[in-house]
Amino acid sequence: MVQETAKKSRVNPLLLILLTIFIDLVGFGLIIPVLPIYARQLHADDQTVGLLMASYSLMQLIFTPYLGRLSDKMGRRPILIVSLIASSIGYTLWGVSTSLLMLFLARLVAGAASANISVAQAYVTDVTTPETRAKGMGLVGAAFGLGFVLGPAIGSFFADFGLPMVGFIAAGFSVLDLLLTLWLLPEPERRTQNTSQKIGLDPAFYWTTLRNPDLKALLLIYFISTFAFSNMETTLVMLTVDQYGFSNTMIRWLLTYIGFIIVVVQAGLIGRLNRRFGEKRLINIGCSFIAIGLLLTPATRDPRVLCTALAFLAIGSGFNGPANQSLMSKLAPTDKIGGTMGVGQSLATFGRILGPALGAFAYQHFGHSSPYWLGAVAAVVALSLSLGLPDSTDRSIKPAG
Repeated sequence: MVQETAKKSRVNPLLLILLTIFIDLVGFGLIIPVLPIYARQLHADDQTVGLLMASYSLMQLIFTPYLGRLSDKMGRRPILIVSLIASSIGYTLWGVSTSLLMLFLARLVAGAASANISVAQAYVTDVTTPETRAKGMGLVGAAFGLGFVLGPAIGSFFADFGLPMVGFIAAGFSVLDLLLTLWLLPEPERRTQNTSQKIGLDPAFYWTTLRNPDLKALLLIYFISTFAFSNMETTLVMLTVDQYGFSNTMIRWLLTYIGFIIVVVQAGLIGRLNRRFGEKRLINIGCSFIAIGLLLTPATRDPRVLCTALAFLAIGSGFNGPANQSLMSKLAPTDKIGGTMGVGQSLATFGRILGPALGAFAYQHFGHSSPYWLGAVAAVVALSLSLGLPDSTDRSIKPAG
């Protein structure tokens, strides 16, 4: 019935799923600038703030395979609906939290619900052809980025009305997403099993992929560079309050500035730059820029230096992720591309778990600059590894066997 309604109204299901991803990411982005402040108000130390950040990614890592497999068996739409209900519950818990325990519960529920991104990506695979799939996935990235840009700005604005209000607003976005899915999003006419290959992987496949001589350096770079960037993501709000004395409004614009640069790079520049320079050079530049940005971020109390540092970080991240994934898809065995990309995504998520936990621990025990030095060292290690990568423009590249 829903499919018939969508057909009669000529609603493009790809646009609908992109809209749901965008709204979902707005809700997620709402929380980022205010979580450290809210946690501190509930008497959390800086290390606990890092664990709060890491708990979200940990639940995402655990639940992604289960939601992907369930969507293969039960359908994309039912799993999206259940996950959006869970998301609205998680953000509502944030709004009514009166203790750290409740705040942790809110983040755990929201993190488990956020694993629905694998279902959304599988949906895009279902409604696109092999020729249009790359474009479809690119649009997923753009929806992701735009939601992430607007989310922190909206979150910081509503924080002026009280930090619990941010949770209720995020829950409202999840409910809106749920209603759009219920009313407009049809179940795909066909369901591929690509998501099983990508995220329903047995341990032996992980181990074989990690040992693959053509892939192991690239996978390690992906993990290390994500870890390095996550050190900044966790502690930036605390640093700008403690060292720079920023207000909520200033933090709002700062996070929007970072997100805007990343969107411009990934949506407007990365394709042309990749064709001109190749993935290896973009990864080299990306790791270098991340290292420079991390070293500069806590270096002074001058906001101009901070903005310059964050521009380096945003550009470096904008280069590194897409170039790494592109080269990974070229080096992977042709019949195991999805699985290899799944291993890479798992490593990146693991980096987003370790980065917040270790970064916040270092911030509390070794000083405000220490997470940035730790991340910069990691980025330099990733850079040194990236110098040995094959150039994608080199015809000697062959898919790993």
